[in-house]
Amino acid sequence: MKSLPESTLATYRKAVYHIFGEPDIDMEIDAKDECLKTLLAQHGVRSAVFVTAFNPFGEMLDAGVNATRQQRLGAELERMNLRTLSGIGFDPDEAAPHSEASLLVLGASHAVADVLLQDFEQNAVVIVDESGVPQLLLHPKFR
Repeated sequence: MKSLPESTLATYRKAVYHIFGEPDIDMEIDAKDECLKTLLAQHGVRSAVFVTAFNPFGEMLDAGVNATRQQRLGAELERMNLRTLSGIGFDPDEAAPHSEASLLVLGASHAVADVLLQDFEQNAVVIVDESGVPQLLLHPKFR
């Protein structure tokens, strides 16, 4: 079984996963957040998945290709009748952090996360349940 480099995992663990809303929420891996619990309850869901289609398996693509991939992700989630909130993921330690457009998929389960990981070739997503604690969920090939 393949594994992700520890440096990649460390980057994912220290990243900020920002959800645009009222109020905005900055998720951090393994950091309990009451606002997340409230957000899930307000939308009547038990879980959510934060995902991007940018840079498959960490391969940096140009902005146009990433935008097209992100549009495809949005269309797929709409086809699945899943509601989303916009977001961005970024490394707070970068002097001029680049961000990746992302979506918080309300009501998405672990099974849906696995489909998205595979279809959009992502190393990991962030999953959160009613506990309000965001956790990394790695692509099945890295578990």
